[in-house]
Amino acid sequence: MAKRPSLDDRLAELRRLRDRDPSPELTEELRKAIGDRSNLIAATAADIAGERTITELANALEAAFTRFMADPLKNDKLCRAKIAIVKALDRMEHGAEDVFLAAAKHIQREPVWGGTEDTAAPLRAAAILALTRTNAIGLMTILVESLVDPEKDVRAAAAQALGAVGSEAATLLLRLKIRVGDGEPEVLSECFSGILACDPAAGPDIVREYLASGHMPTLEAAALALGRSRLPGAYEALRERWQQPILPLPVKETLLLALGMLRLPVATDFLLDVVADEPVPVALGALTGLHIQAHDPRLRSRIEEVVARRKAPELLARFARDFSA
Repeated sequence: MAKRPSLDDRLAELRRLRDRDPSPELTEELRKAIGDRSNLIAATAADIAGERTITELANALEAAFTRFMADPLKNDKLCRAKIAIVKALDRMEHGAEDVFLAAAKHIQREPVWGGTEDTAAPLRAAAILALTRTNAIGLMTILVESLVDPEKDVRAAAAQALGAVGSEAATLLLRLKIRVGDGEPEVLSECFSGILACDPAAGPDIVREYLASGHMPTLEAAALALGRSRLPGAYEALRERWQQPILPLPVKETLLLALGMLRLPVATDFLLDVVADEPVPVALGALTGLHIQAHDPRLRSRIEEVVARRKAPELLARFARDFSA
């Protein structure tokens, strides 16, 4: 009697389908795997279906989601299948709002050492983003509730979703969330990024205030959000903060990194001036900011000239480490 394939063998065989050309046979093999009792098999098949955008499998994915919602602690530990299904349906731009709504509300507490843990946070986060894409009825209510979810991944996703909504109401909710505060810098960063996405013109002035925060995680979240935005107004906000007297080195390093993230010519010129003129510890921070553009040969040449003129061993060593072609 032939030995029954192990789960690992089945998963390995399924993953090889990623390399197959699109075909009706591939679709049917994935359909069968999506209907499998194993959440790991179904999750892997859903991942492939989403990556390939095989929309013919959308109905099978919806049916599988319903199946894995039944007795979920037994049938879908860690929500692996449900997470993969929601992400696949979203990538297909499928309007499965019933699935997304159920996922956005799902809590799945599983036993861990010393208690239980909610393993459905990534599921709720993925569902929130999917509902934002579909502009579901009641979306803002869902996002308000998600902004105060116990799990940081969900709060961060809600902030990201509000940035995508882009309305005045979304901006006000994000500003309120920042005022109330959040213990997770990741959430604050998404709130700041959301404000900048909602209002690129006024957003930098709103976020600028938090560059003066005495709470370093808040300052970092604001600065890095400005850097990611690549908005001209973000440069002005960061430069203004730089000009304030008596900045601790960690604050300067954060501002320099954010300026590097902007990738604006004016910001790059400023960082080169810092490398040329500021004390070595600060100049090293500017090199960190410039490292984001290390792939640019013309910029590398400019940095090399500045570092060579200074002849500081620390700067020469950092350049050799981070900017070697």
